Amino acid sequence: MSDAPPDPAAPARGRRTRERGAAFVRAVRRYLALHPVSSAFVVVVLSTAALTGTLWGQDASVWGAGPLATFTVGRWWTVITALVIPDSPIDAVVSVALALTALAYAERLLGSRRTAVLLGVLGVGGLLTGIGFHAAAWAVTDLRPVVAAEVPVLDPTTPIAGVVMAASAFAPTLWRRRLRLVGFATLALFALYAGDADSWYRVTAAVIGLGVGEILARGRERRAWHRSSTRETRTLLALLVAVVGSGPLVALVSGGGRGPLSLVVDAYTQYDDELLARCGRVSSAVCDEQLALLMTRGLGPALLAVTPLVLMLVAAWGLRLGRRAALVLAVLALTASAVIPVVSLVDGRLRIDPRVDGSGAEYVLWALATVAIPLTLAVVLLVARGRFPVRATRRAARTVAGVIGVAFLACATAFFIIESLGRRAFDRDPSIPDLVLLTLRRFLPPAYTNPAGSGTFPHHGPALFAYQWVGVLFWAIAIGAILWLYRRGQRPDPGDTLRYRELLRRGGDTLGFLGTWSGNRHWYSEDRECAVAYRLVGDVALAVADPVAPAARRPEVLRTFSEFCVEHGWIPAFYSVHADTAADLEGLGWRHVPVGVETVMDLPGLTFAGKAWQKVRQPLTRAEREGYTAVWTRWHELTVSQASQIIAIDEEWVADRALPEMGFTLGSLDELRDRDVRLLLAVGPDGRIEAVTSWMPSWTDGAVTGWTLDFMRRRADGPNGMMEFLIAKAALQLQEEGAAVLSLSGAPLAEAPDAPMDGDPAPLRALLRWLAEVLEPAYGFASLFRFKGKFRPRYRELTLAYRDPLHLPAIGAAVGRAYLPDASRREIVALARTAWGGRR
Repeated sequence: MSDAPPDPAAPARGRRTRERGAAFVRAVRRYLALHPVSSAFVVVVLSTAALTGTLWGQDASVWGAGPLATFTVGRWWTVITALVIPDSPIDAVVSVALALTALAYAERLLGSRRTAVLLGVLGVGGLLTGIGFHAAAWAVTDLRPVVAAEVPVLDPTTPIAGVVMAASAFAPTLWRRRLRLVGFATLALFALYAGDADSWYRVTAAVIGLGVGEILARGRERRAWHRSSTRETRTLLALLVAVVGSGPLVALVSGGGRGPLSLVVDAYTQYDDELLARCGRVSSAVCDEQLALLMTRGLGPALLAVTPLVLMLVAAWGLRLGRRAALVLAVLALTASAVIPVVSLVDGRLRIDPRVDGSGAEYVLWALATVAIPLTLAVVLLVARGRFPVRATRRAARTVAGVIGVAFLACATAFFIIESLGRRAFDRDPSIPDLVLLTLRRFLPPAYTNPAGSGTFPHHGPALFAYQWVGVLFWAIAIGAILWLYRRGQRPDPGDTLRYRELLRRGGDTLGFLGTWSGNRHWYSEDRECAVAYRLVGDVALAVADPVAPAARRPEVLRTFSEFCVEHGWIPAFYSVHADTAADLEGLGWRHVPVGVETVMDLPGLTFAGKAWQKVRQPLTRAEREGYTAVWTRWHELTVSQASQIIAIDEEWVADRALPEMGFTLGSLDELRDRDVRLLLAVGPDGRIEAVTSWMPSWTDGAVTGWTLDFMRRRADGPNGMMEFLIAKAALQLQEEGAAVLSLSGAPLAEAPDAPMDGDPAPLRALLRWLAEVLEPAYGFASLFRFKGKFRPRYRELTLAYRDPLHLPAIGAAVGRAYLPDASRREIVALARTAWGGRR
């Protein structure tokens, strides 16, 4: 029997486990309370799947709906059962997942009662309408859009599609567009390629739901659909290219498909048809089977076969970003996709036999659609080429061309040498022309090479391995190079910095001078009377502070700058803007979240008399009594000794923390060198500089009316109270000079004392509060904010404005990179350790 003492941590672990279990139960209860209809639908689907056996793979087509089952046979109840019984375990899983996510979101928009009604109405209406169209097309025109022998449909996702499209009318502008574009693109993907009855019935229910939703939403105040036509056009075209690109995969997974575009699937087979045909002529059927196994085992041939599809998906990604290279790639890939069926018809691999296929007219129309749709989309892209102006730099283009060229030569040479040395692996001794032709063929999918292909091929060894993988290796390098090229777009002219300063002098806010710092670019209105300073970090354009523009023109400037960013494929965001700008952006459909607080002192009538100013007056009086003086100067006026001392103080401050020095809206020594920036030094009786501050000007009608504190450093071994001394002296001196405002600048991730402490904040705001707690030991933002509170300032909230919630991860990463652009791995580790230590 063990006499080991009990684990003291066991009760704590058990308590945490119970707390997590209780939290999970509360979350489930809250979900069920908010989504009773969606939860009930999940229960119904799982129950019917279990009762009918489809959950275990049994056939339940007797409960399915269709022209024969519903109309001819007279099983009218199938229009109900087909909407709640899945036809397979996979269908059950998909239906449950959609009900818990998409249908639950729709229920929040529509309300539970309306959702329940629409589930039945749109499900039955969509199913009956789809069956009617199906029967009419089959009976009247002999066009069989699904299959020759009808298979009854079981599909709970049909009513879900209808309800989600109806609910889209009640969604915010961005989500309304996203639900409709992504939803219909996905539905069209299955209808055009898989072509089964389920896919067409879902489309019918979605179209009816869209109309019903618009009727229900009449009278509701909704923002205009078109906010950024360029962005919407790019998104739509990218989705269409993605549908054409990923559609064959859908058809392959669904068993080949019979949709309008399903014929192109034959071109993406990994079998080399010519080689198999040649083997069949010279040998037997057994040879055909063995060659098929030989040529299709492993991933190599399969990956090479789907390369055109991958290229179209890569093109779709670039189109969304406005890249001209993606436009060229998409047009070439679409044209090649349209050529494949023509090649298949010419070489006889695609044959239309009405006696076998049932409907020659159907196949003719499908073949025409397979050619016409990609070509039409390619033409549309060419017409809309102005929407994709983001070009790569010439250096990047030359680099990519060189990489692809070198990769092709290296792969082709290596393949030729391997095949030459491995001649014994071939079924016959290949000649030099055979090897050359074989080498060229391995870089293209079989569908493009069969008419001019060679009949020789390796059977085993390194020659077979190279035969299967050399093309895949080359295209992997090419696709990687293209994706790299997307990140190397040409940057526009950063603009005239002097013009930005001229506009600031006409009138700017307290933080406007941040826009003059190195690393910022400047956008100007057409008349060059308004400007926005922004920092480009990756694909995110971070506008710094408020735009320099009259209040009446500010909404126009915000909208135009956003369009400028979209034209270049960037994500616009406005960082550290005040309430007026945030309100204008909110009127344009944007959202915002607090990211800091600016503390402002109003100088007219300011005195440090009274008990409320005791914490400021005492350090000021003590420093003056001990012989310290406040010296105004500028960097270019410093002596060599003074400049050296300031540099030493700054280096000591950075080294003391062993943490990365932040930038972006936090100034460093580089910003002190600006001739418009004033320095205020705390100089001791012995002439030693104990502390230094920098002050940035703000103007009104050409006159300096305010100053903003930026740089703050003091000696670690210096006397206390130096910063209070300098800020108090600055306030008194600048008040005498006629300044009206003294800004103590913004405190990142801080909240004003009167900010509402909501118990259930928005997720991003909660994250920012948590981040402030984590970073406090490292940078002391909260401590600095409390320090500034001694000066009884007026608080001005600073916010981050964004247009799309899905952009927040990219914007957050861009803000982090802007603040820590040169942080090394070692410094990041030090930051993490400091933050973790502060939380313990």
